Amino acid sequence: QAYQLNRAVDAYEPIEPDMLEAVEVPERWVPATAVRDVSETSGLVAATALPEGSLVQTGMLVPRPGVQPGFREVAIVVDAETGVAGKVAPGDHVDILATVDGDELRPPRAEVWVSNALVLEVGIPQNMEDSDVGGNFTTTQGVPVTFALTSEDALRLAYVESFSVKLRLALRGDGDSQVLPDDELVFQAG
Repeated sequence: QAYQLNRAVDAYEPIEPDMLEAVEVPERWVPATAVRDVSETSGLVAATALPEGSLVQTGMLVPRPGVQPGFREVAIVVDAETGVAGKVAPGDHVDILATVDGDELRPPRAEVWVSNALVLEVGIPQNMEDSDVGGNFTTTQGVPVTFALTSEDALRLAYVESFSVKLRLALRGDGDSQVLPDDELVFQAG
């Protein structure tokens, strides 16, 4: 007896017992890494997207990404249209960008405030009300996004979320852990 998925599973989606279906397979066709007891999946998530009918093996499952020692779990609400657009998922790495108003000393600019942040969770879009300086209310869609950040980056994010005009997430490609040089952290019209 082994277990297969009774539905498709997204990457980093927790594996629950009701997703698994027992199947009888000839012993010679069952890999040594096949899950043979539902309890083996407790607390684990899919390492990648898995199609319905996949025979579940231990290499397909990983511990849920979480906060490691020295990191903080921080959540913010990001504009659904400019910040996430349905492409950012748990396990992804993003750069957090902010547009900032200008003042007497500096013109308006866009800045990378946090680089290579690990996304732990992406919530469900929700309506957010905001008001402008004239007191007019607008409604936009926001998505709560939770990150694992160092203490310093958590403080930077809290600051920029409070004082920026708009936050955006820039999705990094798989395996991209490049440290951005200082001259690529800020853009302002010359």
